[in-house]
Amino acid sequence: MVAVSAKDFESLLAMRRQLGSQTAKMRTLRDALLGMTEFLDDLAEALDDDPSPEAHDGPPSPDTVQSHAELVAEIRRRAHRVRTITGTGRATNAPHPADPRAT
Repeated sequence: MVAVSAKDFESLLAMRRQLGSQTAKMRTLRDALLGMTEFLDDLAEALDDDPSPEAHDGPPSPDTVQSHAELVAEIRRRAHRVRTITGTGRATNAPHPADPRAT
């Protein structure tokens, strides 16, 4: 047992309430990040699966193809980075390509 003054006890209670509030905010932030990573994964897959050459008037230029591939790689890199921060894996067992620009 520990004896503390009433003032110190009130201070400890206030810190406990603040910590509880911060924990709730962190959970909300984590949920938002998880939703964002799932969206980025789905977006990357859609871009990867749909090169859509027929959607353009002519064949895609090499710059467009390179930009498309770079965009997909960047989306995957950012989703992976957020996932490492949140400590979660992907909901599905989809393979993740190796990132040549690992952080």
